[in-house]
Amino acid sequence: MFLTSYINIDSEEGKEISKLARESCTFNAFYEYWRDELFERIMRLFVWENTYTLEDNKVVGIKPKEIEQRLLLQGHCGIAVLPGETELTAFFGNFYGVGKYLDEKPEYMVRCPIYAGSRKIGEDIVVIDNNAIRNPAYDLVHHYALLLAHNEVTLIDLMVNARDAGGIPIAATEKQKQSIAQYQGKIFNGQYGIVTDIGNLGINYVGTDRKTSQNIVDVWQTRDKLLKSFYSDIGVRSAFEKRSNSVEAEVEADTSLLLLNLADMIDSREKGAEAVNDMFGTNWSVHIAEEINYGEENRVEEVTEDVQDR
Repeated sequence: MFLTSYINIDSEEGKEISKLARESCTFNAFYEYWRDELFERIMRLFVWENTYTLEDNKVVGIKPKEIEQRLLLQGHCGIAVLPGETELTAFFGNFYGVGKYLDEKPEYMVRCPIYAGSRKIGEDIVVIDNNAIRNPAYDLVHHYALLLAHNEVTLIDLMVNARDAGGIPIAATEKQKQSIAQYQGKIFNGQYGIVTDIGNLGINYVGTDRKTSQNIVDVWQTRDKLLKSFYSDIGVRSAFEKRSNSVEAEVEADTSLLLLNLADMIDSREKGAEAVNDMFGTNWSVHIAEEINYGEENRVEEVTEDVQDR
């Protein structure tokens, strides 16, 4: 098979995939997966138009991902021209200087891999905000990645423990410990396991507190609810929602809250695109991705009979 052949190639990529397979059931592996997955999903919220062109297979201007990465990671993004160049560049940066307000500074220290310097906001740089108070989205991604990683580890543990419900083994010697570890490793991999050390005949198993144990289905449903909550926090109606179970007024109220979450971010981006156009004579525009834009076609057309009879 293709992936097996690819992994067997003596390459760094193949080694990384093999390493992931060995460590994929740990909390750290799940956290990294959900952190990257959720960040990618939130990157798709907005669509930027006319920010770059291709000339002789070379990018002239700024790819939208460069703008969104900086907005989501630090809450703001500087747009300016590098010294000696004519095309625009997206910068990470920091505000500094003395202004009337604590969160409004006149200067912006820009940085990128090939340049660092100071620019004056409104004169030779435009700063686009992620939202009205410049909060980044990475903290939100981190929060849900943390919760989902714990959920995934719990789910894996429940499924593995269901194969061997004997409790927690207590080893008296190092030899017993190694034998038990080998046995549990086989159980984890779906193999028959045998405790080989005769000294284990006197081994003790400590039962767990069943009051804190969870049902596998409950943990899986928690996973879905966490994803739904993440989508709601960024202003997206989740695919897990069953609209037929809600009356029309409830759906309208929910949609309004979702739109409120999106409105601040799209408003900040539209103002930023307009400022870039005014300063640099570009034709930038930005809009919410059509897949999540709530128009009339996404509204509930009718309420099911069981809901009407309430």
